[in-house]
Amino acid sequence: MKSISKLLLAATFAVSAIAISAGPSEAKKRAKKVAPCTAGLTCTAPDATVKVCGGDGKWHQAIFTPVCVGPLCPPKC
Repeated sequence: MKSISKLLLAATFAVSAIAISAGPSEAKKRAKKVAPCTAGLTCTAPDATVKVCGGDGKWHQAIFTPVCVGPLCPPKC
């Protein structure tokens, strides 16, 4: 019984180490998918939130129209 619990404990640590090491690479993949933008542009994200391009070249959530559902929404991101 002790050997099984030691094996399970070792497996838990191994899975945790793999998950921790895979985290930064997944974040880099997501960061690469976001295209740089031109200041002032707007678009609608897949979850219906409206994004506005800031002066820093990054997308930010719109303040006055945070969600858009309907025909007058900006184009998809």
